[in-house]
Amino acid sequence: MVHCPLPLITPATTNTTRQTDSVSPGHDFDGIWEGKMSADLVSVLDGAFSEQVADVATFLARSQPEAERDEYISKYVRKAEEAERGEGGADQAKTSAVLTELLGQFTKLGDGNDRELEGVYNLLVALINTQYASQEQRDHAIQNLVSVVASTAATTGQERTAVKYRILSNTFNSLSASSPLRLTTLTALLNLAAANEELDYLSESLLATPAWLSTWSIPSSAKSALLLDIASKLDAADQKAKAYEFLLTHLRYLDSVSEAEKGQVAQAAEQTIAAALRLPNVWDFDNLLQIGPIQALKGQPAFELLSIFVSGSSKDFKAWLGKGNDSVLSKLNLNAALLERQMKLLDLASLCSRSVSAEVPYADIAAALGEPEADVESWIIDVIRAGLVSGKLSQVTSSFRVYKSTFRTFGDQEWKLLEQKLVNWQGSIDRILTTIDEARSSGAAHAPANAAGTAAEQNQMALTV
Repeated sequence: MVHCPLPLITPATTNTTRQTDSVSPGHDFDGIWEGKMSADLVSVLDGAFSEQVADVATFLARSQPEAERDEYISKYVRKAEEAERGEGGADQAKTSAVLTELLGQFTKLGDGNDRELEGVYNLLVALINTQYASQEQRDHAIQNLVSVVASTAATTGQERTAVKYRILSNTFNSLSASSPLRLTTLTALLNLAAANEELDYLSESLLATPAWLSTWSIPSSAKSALLLDIASKLDAADQKAKAYEFLLTHLRYLDSVSEAEKGQVAQAAEQTIAAALRLPNVWDFDNLLQIGPIQALKGQPAFELLSIFVSGSSKDFKAWLGKGNDSVLSKLNLNAALLERQMKLLDLASLCSRSVSAEVPYADIAAALGEPEADVESWIIDVIRAGLVSGKLSQVTSSFRVYKSTFRTFGDQEWKLLEQKLVNWQGSIDRILTTIDEARSSGAAHAPANAAGTAAEQNQMALTV
């Protein structure tokens, strides 16, 4: 089934006017979320507090016996009107108490269509932000509301799940950019999407998460845990490449946090190495090797393994295995046969990188891979598909002409190779220029003789006539 992704949940600014009609079937509230914006969301409610309470109470009354609904609504309206009649205006303590009592009635998502549900929860969030005097009260109320929305079992399938996404997104955007409750709300969204195998709903939001983390007032351990949780859920959803990107982000974050535990950093480094080696299309191992937490593993088997993928060969890999490192592969959940195949593709890429614009005989490729010459073309096709090499096979000459090849690393040896190629190219260009100059000189020398011959012919013609 194809779903459209949710809009990116970002801090937003909007001036919201709420309808004062009571909630009834078919009635729609104006939502307080408006897509991609840059500042914090500010809500302005029209109508008296008692009218707003009447809307919420009318929604809640649907779960009451029909004969008791009017009294249920009237009870809350009376309390709200009493709170409004305080000296000098509404009594803040009483309005807060009424709102707290109303919020206590929300133990499940509620009855109504999606637009009604979204509208009433938008109203609740706005009331929380305007009626509670302390930040602690607001945070506690929002946290409970998020918990209700996230934990309620869906009863109407996809539609009910979809409205949960919207409610939680709206709630996220109602919070200040630094609010720690953004973590709570995003985690609820993440868990909901993962449970319904719909992580694509959050694709844009997940990309923005590292930037959000820099503004949230939460402990570094919570930031680290969120990045790891996202990676874990993406991995479980078989989105391995995206999971690896979050493992990389997590590892780099740990590298920037001084209070990160050494054991935690080492474990994250090994986990990231394993994820990279498991992916069939990841070949940039050199940059991975340079990350601080990876460097801290020097002397460890996992570091040695990654180093082989950066600058070693399949023979080096076999030697590493021969040191009794099978248990390391088991620990990292890696397959020796698949790793050996990857190493051979890298061996072939390295051979080709030394032979750009030249032909490599099949015999040389077979020797480098330790494979029969009859299988060479299959290996070449595989390395081309991997994006490591481009070129042209020739069955006539039993060779592979290399057009382009990826370097696994770029150190002193590669610089020397590049220098030699530049010298060769310069020599070729010099020879071409010399040939052109010689051709021009030869043409200039013959030009007067040709002109004289033409004049003599004309005179001869004139005499004949």
